[in-house]
Amino acid sequence: MNTLPNSLSKSSLPIIVVGAGASGLSCAKMLQDAGQNVHILEARSRLGGRIHSIQQQLSVFDLGASWIHGIQDNPIWEITQRNRIKTTVFNYIEADFYHTGGRLFSIEEKSVFLQYIAEIEKLLSISQASNAALAIEQILPKLKPQHQHFSKSQLDDLVRLYFERFANDPFATTLTQLCTHFNDFEGYFTGDEVIFPDGYMQLIDAIAQDIHIQCNVEIKEVIRHANHVELIDQHGTKHLAKQVVLSIPLGVLKQQVIKFEPILPKYLNHAIENYGFGSFNKVFIELEQELPLQKVSKQQQKSIFYFHDQVCYNILDLFFVYQKPIYLFLFGGPQSKWIDQNTDEAVWQQIRTGLVDNFIDIPTSPKALHITRWGSDPYSYGSFSFPLPEHNVMLSQAFQQSIDQQLYFTGEHCHERFSGTVHGAYISGQDTAQQILQDLTPK
Repeated sequence: MNTLPNSLSKSSLPIIVVGAGASGLSCAKMLQDAGQNVHILEARSRLGGRIHSIQQQLSVFDLGASWIHGIQDNPIWEITQRNRIKTTVFNYIEADFYHTGGRLFSIEEKSVFLQYIAEIEKLLSISQASNAALAIEQILPKLKPQHQHFSKSQLDDLVRLYFERFANDPFATTLTQLCTHFNDFEGYFTGDEVIFPDGYMQLIDAIAQDIHIQCNVEIKEVIRHANHVELIDQHGTKHLAKQVVLSIPLGVLKQQVIKFEPILPKYLNHAIENYGFGSFNKVFIELEQELPLQKVSKQQQKSIFYFHDQVCYNILDLFFVYQKPIYLFLFGGPQSKWIDQNTDEAVWQQIRTGLVDNFIDIPTSPKALHITRWGSDPYSYGSFSFPLPEHNVMLSQAFQQSIDQQLYFTGEHCHERFSGTVHGAYISGQDTAQQILQDLTPK
């Protein structure tokens, strides 16, 4: 069908946004506020995309995004304030480190370790190495630490594990697959970082008010005609639009689950192929009693790093949120991919083995366990984008170009400064809406 049925005109068709995550909702909201007829089609049975809050008894767990990364001038923070959504400061900076065997780093050891990390980060910013792993290996021989707390080889081994951990979180990949200048692409705002005790979904609900949204609609084909766009869902139902915005994860584009006719331009396929997209998973563990860790106060949030079997692990002590012993383990890259394919019991045993080798009185089973598997989720195939070794801003910018003012893309991967974040997704949605409104303005 190259033309519209006689009963329809292009002006009567809606703008269809595919995907009800932060970017899709942001885009639809701005278009609707500007007087446009907007429909959202969402493949899942819920809204939010990679924002997903669940409630278990009196506790809410954010299985997807958790943080507002910096509240200064952050539009996500502005929405929470406007809607009086409760947040709690959780600055992911103060951490305790444990030696293999469970001995806490002394104040002096921690100072030396963090100073060594800072020196490496400074040199990474000017390194010309092809990836972050190679850059660190080139930097380490140049450093000559002067202290008695660690041998040179001990310190080098620890920072290798730490930076590998950093590639896992927050970039959901490995050092060999990470751009050397990764810090250039960690687009956070300044100010406190905060989380939502009652769930990030409150933000989604606030944005989604009064928007026409249809769930359980999986788009399988996108067909561009001369004067409209045709979408075909999993049931063969056709949805006609004057313009279409694809607010779908980069992982879905990489899996090619949607057929495009005509096919996407070469520059866009290049961007899809050469932009990283990683698996990142959370494991919430509730115990009967607190882990036997040295802490200053039950009310003080803690980030805990320990080492086991050549891996650096990170635990977030969430007692201050839940007022009971709940811990969050964060996994990215290969460990996360392993979680995607394994059972809850296997994941718990893997975590427990590392805890038993480092600490005493570790229980044989948790009271409760909540595990995400974003990499095997057919509506995301991963968690968020990251910069591969050859990354450049033109990859993000490729998604910012419309195709014949008919087909548009939006999402965290479409923003060159704020990729991998909720605020990046939200801002991308607004940018896309502004572009559509401009394209609709008579010239």
